[in-house]
Amino acid sequence: MRDYSDYLFPPLLLPFFLLLIILPFLAVFFVLSSSAVFQLVFDMSRSQALTVFTLAIIGSFINVPLYEMEGKPIERYYRFFGYIYAIREKRRVVVAVNVGGCIIPAVLALKLLPELPLNAWILSFLISTAIIYTQARPVRGLGIAVPVFVPPAIAALSNYLALSVYGYPLILLPKMAFSTGVLSVLFGADILHLKEADKIGSGIVSIGGAGTFDGIFLTGLFAVVFSLFLI
Repeated sequence: MRDYSDYLFPPLLLPFFLLLIILPFLAVFFVLSSSAVFQLVFDMSRSQALTVFTLAIIGSFINVPLYEMEGKPIERYYRFFGYIYAIREKRRVVVAVNVGGCIIPAVLALKLLPELPLNAWILSFLISTAIIYTQARPVRGLGIAVPVFVPPAIAALSNYLALSVYGYPLILLPKMAFSTGVLSVLFGADILHLKEADKIGSGIVSIGGAGTFDGIFLTGLFAVVFSLFLI
């Protein structure tokens, strides 16, 4: 029987988690009056915004297993009485989804869709997803790595372009940027690269976790910040 405690682990080594995840979040919250991003995009109070932030941090330690897939086999060599034997071992890869790095931001991004023009959103989503897909790379032992500031910058610019093309007011840009930023990096970096999960190695590949928490949740937040410079 599988030990499900294996699915409770920090998304990065703790020192790097504190440095690369906690500190950028705190910077965004304090520089923008602690919760201005969520207040602007979701009309939340400060306490509600801090609650969402706290749940995302806690949820980033929880990975829900979805299915198993067979990884690439590896060969191990053993010497026995002067003879060398090669043993081919099959590996299993468990695909999981991270609660704080994927589920929570995805729910928030989908919640915004009824408020947004669908044609502009689709155009921006397709552009962002295509570019992010080309930038994402599987990193052995880590996950799908994405340059931190490329996805939010692409999301903000593609949304500005889409809204301008269809003639919609730019006041929609922050909401569009968060929704498109989160979902495009989710699809472009993680879902479309699942076929390459065997390159990461055996064990657990977490969508939105184990190295990509910053790639999904922070993309949404920084996409909003970047979009404010375009309004």
